[in-house]
This record gives sequence, structure tokens and C-alpha cells, in this order.
Amino acid sequence: MKHVLLSSTLAIAAFAPAAFAEERTVEIAVGELTCPSCSFIVASSMRGVPSVQIDDFVDGPEYGQGVYSVTFDDAETSVDSIIDAVAANGYPAQALPDTAS
Repeated sequence: MKHVLLSSTLAIAAFAPAAFAEERTVEIAVGELTCPSCSFIVASSMRGVPSVQIDDFVDGPEYGQGVYSVTFDDAETSVDSIIDAVAANGYPAQALPDTAS
């Protein structure tokens, strides 16, 4: 009986983090998008991060800027990981404040 309880407890503990995982959506502003391939490179960088899906892209208020809306599983990655992937290709990026209230 102890083995059954121990096995059950370990199984629950193994899946508990997944139960608390949450899908998040964030907007990330990216600069220096000065050519058509820039947006492609940034999008490829973001998609290379586990669980990241790009939902939308809009041009920013100034030339060379854009805002990506991305959804990801926060148990698999973080906003910082997405920003780091973009920055690794030479594009400045930052998360925009969450405006949902």
C-alpha cells in the first residue's frame, strides 16, 4: 500500500507544475526594423523560443519600429527569454506594460 501511495504522490508532484502553468500574451516592441527581412528575422527568433506563437504584428509609431503580440506558456519560457532571442539577432526589444485591468 505504501508503494501505491508513494507512486501516486510522485505522479501528482510531477504534473503539479503543469497545472499551474498559464498561457500568457504580451506585446513586445522591437526597434531597428529597417528592411523587409528584419521582421522575418525577428519573427523567426521569437518562434525559436519554446511555446511562442506570434498572434499579431503592427507597425510602431515611428519608422523602424514594430509591436509583436505573442502568446506563450509561462511554464516553458519567459518574456525575458523571448526578448533575449530577439536581442541576440541585434534588435532592441522590450515588453510593453500590460494594459488589461
